[in-house]
Amino acid sequence: MSNTIKVDQHIDVLDGVRTFAVGLVVWFHFWQQSWLTPRLPLPSSITDITRYFGVTGINLEGFVRYGFLFVDLLILLSAFCNFYPYARSILLGEPWPDIKRFYFKRAARILPSYYLSLLVMLAVKAGEGNLALDPFFLKDFFTHITCISPFFPDTYLSSNFNGVLWTVQVEVLYYILMPWLAKLFRRVPVLTCGALWGCGLFSANYILYRHEEMIRVLGNHFATFAGCYANGMLLCMLYISLKRNVIENKYTCMAATLAVFACLFYLSRMMKTLSAGELQIVQLAQRFELSLVFSCFLLALPFAWKGIRFLFANRLMFFGAAISYNLYLWHQYIAVKCKEYRIPFWEGTLPPNQSGDTVWMWKYQLLILLLSFAAAVLLTYCFEKPVAKFLLKKKKNCITP
Repeated sequence: MSNTIKVDQHIDVLDGVRTFAVGLVVWFHFWQQSWLTPRLPLPSSITDITRYFGVTGINLEGFVRYGFLFVDLLILLSAFCNFYPYARSILLGEPWPDIKRFYFKRAARILPSYYLSLLVMLAVKAGEGNLALDPFFLKDFFTHITCISPFFPDTYLSSNFNGVLWTVQVEVLYYILMPWLAKLFRRVPVLTCGALWGCGLFSANYILYRHEEMIRVLGNHFATFAGCYANGMLLCMLYISLKRNVIENKYTCMAATLAVFACLFYLSRMMKTLSAGELQIVQLAQRFELSLVFSCFLLALPFAWKGIRFLFANRLMFFGAAISYNLYLWHQYIAVKCKEYRIPFWEGTLPPNQSGDTVWMWKYQLLILLLSFAAAVLLTYCFEKPVAKFLLKKKKNCITP
C-alpha cells in the first residue's frame, strides 16, 4: 500500500507540458497567417559580452516555424496519460481499469466539443452560402463524425472542416485501441513495444523513401504515430519504477535537472538546423528522434529542481491545460476566418502580412489571440465541462442499483 501512496495519481508538471506544447502549436498556426517572427536583437552594451558565446539576440524563430512538431509531444503525452492507470495496475497491483468506463470517460471528455465544432463550422459554411450537399460533402461529413477522415486523401486534404481536427481523430482511434494495447503490453511488453516501434518506423520510412509524393496524404497517418504510443507506455513504466525504487535527493535532482536542460538544448539546436523543406517531410523524418527527446524530457521533469517544476506546475499552467482542448480546436479556424473576413480591415488584393504592414500584423495577431482564448474559456467552462459532468453523472446513476 505504501508504494501506491508514494506514486502520485496525478503528475502536475504534465499540465504545464500540455500548455507549453499547445501554445507552440497555436503560435505556429498564428505565424502562418501573420508572419510575425520573434527575433529581438540585444543592445550593443550586452552583445559586447554575449557575442563571445555566439549570442547576439533572442531568436525563437525555430520554435515558431517548426511549432507543428509539438503535435508529436501532445500525442506522446496522451499515450502516457491514458496508459498510466494500466501501468499502475501492472506495477502497483491496483485494479485493472474497466474498459467501458475508460471509453465513456474519453468520449464524454472529447466528443461533445468535437461534434460542436463540426456543427458550428457547418452552420458558418451554410450562412456563407458555400455548403454544397454533394457526394464529397456527405463523405467528408461521415468520415469526420466517425473520426476516420485521415484514411482518405480527399477528406484529409480538402475537407470542409477545420484542418486541426485530424489530430483529434488520430487520438480517438488510439483511445479505442488503448485497452487492448494495454492487455498485450501486460502479457508481452517487449513484443508489443517492438511491434509499435516497427509499425511507426516502417510506415514513416516507407513513405519517405518510396512514396514521397504522397507525403501530404500519409505523413500524419495513424500508423506513423505508433512509435510515439510505444514510448508513452514505456514512460509510464519507467516513471513508476523510478518513483518506487530511487531515493530522491540532491544528486538525483541535479541529474534530472541537467537532463531537462540537455533536452531543451537539443531541441533548440534541432530547431535551428532543420531544413526549410516541406513541413510534412520535416515532421515525419524527425518523428522518432523527437519522440525519444520528448520522452527523456517528460521522464526527467518530475524529478528536476523544484524551480524548474514550478514553471510547469503553477496556476497559470493549470488554467492553460484546462482550456487547451478548445483552444486547440478553435484557434486556427478563428485565425483563418478573421483574415478571410478582413478583420482587422485591410484593402487591396495582397494580404498585409505579404506587403509588410507590421501595424496590421500586430493588430491581427493580438485580435486572434484574444478571440481564441475567449472562445476556449467560454466553451470549456460553459459547454465542455458541464456536458462531461452531466454525462458522467448520468452514467453513474444508470449503473447504481
